[in-house]
Amino acid sequence: MVFIKDLYHDEIRDGWLVKSDMKKIWNRQLEIWAEVDRICRKHDITYWAGYGTLLGAARHGGFIPWDEDFDLCMMRPEYDRFCAVLNAELNGEVFEIKHETFSITKISHSLTTALESNYGQENNSFQSLTIDIFALDIAPDGTENALNAVHALQEIIAAVTDFSKLFEKTHVKKDGRLVMELKVLKKISELPFKDRLAELYRYTYALQNQSPLVAFFDDTIAGKYECAFQKDWFRETIYLPFETVELPAPKMFDEILTSYYGDWRTPVRDGQNRLGVIHSADIPWREFLQLVDVKKILDDFNARNGG
Repeated sequence: MVFIKDLYHDEIRDGWLVKSDMKKIWNRQLEIWAEVDRICRKHDITYWAGYGTLLGAARHGGFIPWDEDFDLCMMRPEYDRFCAVLNAELNGEVFEIKHETFSITKISHSLTTALESNYGQENNSFQSLTIDIFALDIAPDGTENALNAVHALQEIIAAVTDFSKLFEKTHVKKDGRLVMELKVLKKISELPFKDRLAELYRYTYALQNQSPLVAFFDDTIAGKYECAFQKDWFRETIYLPFETVELPAPKMFDEILTSYYGDWRTPVRDGQNRLGVIHSADIPWREFLQLVDVKKILDDFNARNGG
């Protein structure tokens, strides 16, 4: 399955040298995307290109030439439905799942390697190429009703994930007030995990209609409410060329990209290295870890980068 044109040749794109090694990485990520697309089509789940992937589709017709990220996004109700069917759809032989938070799901390609600089801190951390799928959640629109709905969402997620952190939420610290009843949150926290998830799904469906705005979940939780989008911008879906395939995108992608990036048509390289310490599109990560001295690689990397 080949998606990238001239996969094994270097080329100049928009004044930037794209080497064949990067193209092979892009191709692996498109292989993951094809599986996500299959699942979403099968279950009638709406999703869109997000973040830099939407930017790349709109500006370059593919990957941003110096970037290796691949991001998708869904409205929270669609995201919850996606997560509910994901384990049954993927057998883990090639594509592996990691629910990073209740807002981000990573799908990894087990036949690749992408060694992170923090390897060893998480025993269950994949060291392979991934794509990220983000939830879009409600964001406050200046009304008390919407703000309370956001706070309720934060409280429910704390009850589902770690009840002990409930009172660490910023809005609780600020005025000591919970939006939801403590006994309800406590009851949710004591349910079996599957039932806690069911409660999360039920509440997020209900809360989604409390505001005309949405935002990437982590922005909402962090209180970055200026990063919100109008729901209407996502009402219609179109398909944008992306390498040799087409990705679904909100019809009003211009408004979304302008809101998030400003002048998105002018390329700006952020200098981030998202591929970690070392990467391969050909070597399975478990095999790689058995064949190399990981500690030495990380020590050398940290020494070069002042770590």
